[in-house]
Amino acid sequence: MGVVTRPSAATDALVLRAWPCGETSAIASLLTRDHGYVKVIAKAARRPLSTLRPLVEPGRLVSVEFSLDPVRELQYLRGGSVELDPLGPAPTLELSAYLLGALELVDRCRPAGALVRDDPGGAAELFGVCDAFLRMLSSGAGSEPVVVFFAFEWELLDRHGVSPELSRCCTCGASRESVPVATRRFSAAEGGLMCGECARGGADEGCRALGDEALAVFDALEGGGLDGARGLALTPVGRREVGGHLHRFLGYHLPGYRLPAALDLLRAGKASAS
Repeated sequence: MGVVTRPSAATDALVLRAWPCGETSAIASLLTRDHGYVKVIAKAARRPLSTLRPLVEPGRLVSVEFSLDPVRELQYLRGGSVELDPLGPAPTLELSAYLLGALELVDRCRPAGALVRDDPGGAAELFGVCDAFLRMLSSGAGSEPVVVFFAFEWELLDRHGVSPELSRCCTCGASRESVPVATRRFSAAEGGLMCGECARGGADEGCRALGDEALAVFDALEGGGLDGARGLALTPVGRREVGGHLHRFLGYHLPGYRLPAALDLLRAGKASAS
């Protein structure tokens, strides 16, 4: 009598979260390249010598094999290897905060295409963005971690199909070139750039001034996403402005968004240093 082979999957994955289960096991939430979001149980992974232990550390890119039973919520993690540990060579508080912040966003704000099992293209696309983000963040390829994080937020908006409009006023359609710099605004509610006349008319009372530095960063991200962030540097003022605009835009357009709690690590670090 032949042996029935149990179905399994082998794919690349990003470890989003992990938590204890029982005395020695762990459950991990993965974003996989080929199967979207998957939860796995790693039996005995919390034992010191477990070969599964390195595969359930949040933030790592791993190549894993797990069971693939469509009727089970939890699949069994069987093995694999670590492909990239972004915090491995030289972990810093800033690197950790932006890495964990990105994991929060990916786990909480899920594009529909990355959830549906019959849309593997959506999952592969989101995984590709995460893969590129982690490699750029860990390589320090000439970009500040905060700029790489902003580029990741922009890519996430793009995956949801709601990236900001910058070429014209979102309310009246006036071209960007016709809007005086001093009256230029950014509106999360209207979807991007807004002219001063529309702002004065009350189209969005919550809009904010859009300076040259922030607009230049947005142009770079719109044109190249994560690649557009290479070599960019921001002044403290520009950092606050870009971060504020993106935070309000994400909050308005992405269901489930809130400022990642991991970014509180940066505020705590600054407070202890002062």
